[in-house]
Amino acid sequence: MNSSYDRNANQRAFWSGEFGNAYVDRNKSIDEVNESYAQQTGITVEDIFQRFFNDIDRKSKILELGCNVGLNLEMLQKMGFNNLHGIELNKKALQIAQERNPKVIFVNSSIEDYQSKEKYDLVFTAGVLIHIHPSILESVIRKIVDLSTQYVFGFEYYSDKLEEIKYRDHSNVCWKQDFPLLFTKLFPQLKIVKQEKFSYKNSAMNDVAYLLRK
Repeated sequence: MNSSYDRNANQRAFWSGEFGNAYVDRNKSIDEVNESYAQQTGITVEDIFQRFFNDIDRKSKILELGCNVGLNLEMLQKMGFNNLHGIELNKKALQIAQERNPKVIFVNSSIEDYQSKEKYDLVFTAGVLIHIHPSILESVIRKIVDLSTQYVFGFEYYSDKLEEIKYRDHSNVCWKQDFPLLFTKLFPQLKIVKQEKFSYKNSAMNDVAYLLRK
């Protein structure tokens, strides 16, 4: 076991345990997530997914890493995608995701431990890379790009530089930075198809959504 994997052990324990269970209880429906995000930014999460996935072939094989209860995959199903896969560490979240999305293939695993010979047309994260310890982030990005044959999508907190932030009063569990820049620095062949930032009305926070193509 390498030291960078060990340094991310806190995050795996954090999200697989009680805090992860509480997150599940706070994020149970698309409508609730849409309403909350629209109040903060003026746009719904569903609208963002529409903007970035609208031109993607509906037959595409898509993998979400860190899918929680499957709300993002649920949105994609509403858009007409039906070859969907999700990886989730938290067992409570996974059970709910399976119950709500019986046509989606789910695997209980951390991103670091996930091994697959399968490849996907598009691989994505939403609010997940921010919780990966910076020491292991490069290896996670390499895994994401390796799993994808065509596209990478991300939707994460944004900052011009690496910055740790408190997450619900917890330290050492959340970092924001320029994630699309990280991808393109590690893989210069990746092309930015679309990128957009979303500002919060009552704070200095920003999110970034990005679609990259091999």
